[in-house]
Amino acid sequence: MKRLLKWIGYFVGGIVALIIVFVASIYAITSVRMGKTYPTQVEAVAIPTDSVALERGHHLVDAVGKCAQCHGDNLAGMVVSDDPVFARLWASNLTRGKGGIGTSYTDADYVRSIRYGVRRNGKPLIFMPSEAFTHFSDADLSAMIAYLKTIPPVDQTIPPKTIGPIARALSVMAKFPLIPARLINRDERRPASVSIGVTKEYGNYLLATGGCTTCHNPNLSGGAKIEGVPAANLTPTGIGKWSEADFMKVLRTGVRPDGRILSAVMPWPRTKYLTDDEIHAMWMYLQTLPARQKGG
Repeated sequence: MKRLLKWIGYFVGGIVALIIVFVASIYAITSVRMGKTYPTQVEAVAIPTDSVALERGHHLVDAVGKCAQCHGDNLAGMVVSDDPVFARLWASNLTRGKGGIGTSYTDADYVRSIRYGVRRNGKPLIFMPSEAFTHFSDADLSAMIAYLKTIPPVDQTIPPKTIGPIARALSVMAKFPLIPARLINRDERRPASVSIGVTKEYGNYLLATGGCTTCHNPNLSGGAKIEGVPAANLTPTGIGKWSEADFMKVLRTGVRPDGRILSAVMPWPRTKYLTDDEIHAMWMYLQTLPARQKGG
């Protein structure tokens, strides 16, 4: 009996040791990645001031980029996650108020952060969806920056972030975009402008810049779990029985055709601001996708 207990002790001790080594390795890898400098050549973009561009920028920030989902309706920052095991994250204050970036950011700083996920000091932003925003054309990116410069100042100082073991492990073991700068090819050509219209090409552009390919897979077949919720398969295999009216209802109200409510992980409170033409363009593109198994 004593011998059996001894071997059980060895086994349990070995498991504990392996867990300690695993966690330590995860922390070491992610700490190096978060502390790394990502040299980024920032291209100049012309920032417009006309009302049409500002209105376009407002729409892109609100409905397409869904920035308020993390930064709050006034874009002064808010709690994104308050789980010590996952992460304690506050989105930045984007205004010109006390604690905000608006008073110090240059045009180049905005481009570096939005398109490449990199701070002005070369360190990576954490959990910033730049892997999607990198697809914005120069014209749209400049319109977004122009609008961000006009938002009312709000005084709010953001507390420091802490990244827990779950977020770190997902970053290393899966394609969780904790450090988007690692996912972006900074040597690629700048995104070409896509004509606004009810076309499948513009629908593809909206899906990419809106982050749909981040959660639902680059081929939109879904499968990956976001905060424990599996992303839906958007190919004909997944939503093949949906009508365009069903698709529009989901994006407008968060209610599926079968009456179930979408998880809060899906940012339908922001997609409801997409125009009918934009949703129709997205639907047109989805109809061109080949049928794929979930996660295929």
